[in-house]
Amino acid sequence: MIMVEITTIMGLRTLMGGEKDQSLTLPDGTTVADALDQLGKIYGLALHDRIFNDAHQLNPGIAVFVNGCVIYALAGLETELQDGDAVLLFPPVGGG
Repeated sequence: MIMVEITTIMGLRTLMGGEKDQSLTLPDGTTVADALDQLGKIYGLALHDRIFNDAHQLNPGIAVFVNGCVIYALAGLETELQDGDAVLLFPPVGGG
């Protein structure tokens, strides 16, 4: 088993009951996609649908970092998480 810390900001935090940080204990071999699916199971379909589209890809603008590195520089959603990893998840940001 591994433990990872997931941090969310803005609208995603609201969908997680206001929790900024969530520690998850997950099986060895868990990927980023698996961890995000687990969050959806914990916090409900609204969070899952905010993160993923119907093809189970990240919705436009959703950014995910593992230990400060964007997942697309790693193996994308198939990035395997390790014990102690820090995952940052945040929605699109707009403004002018």
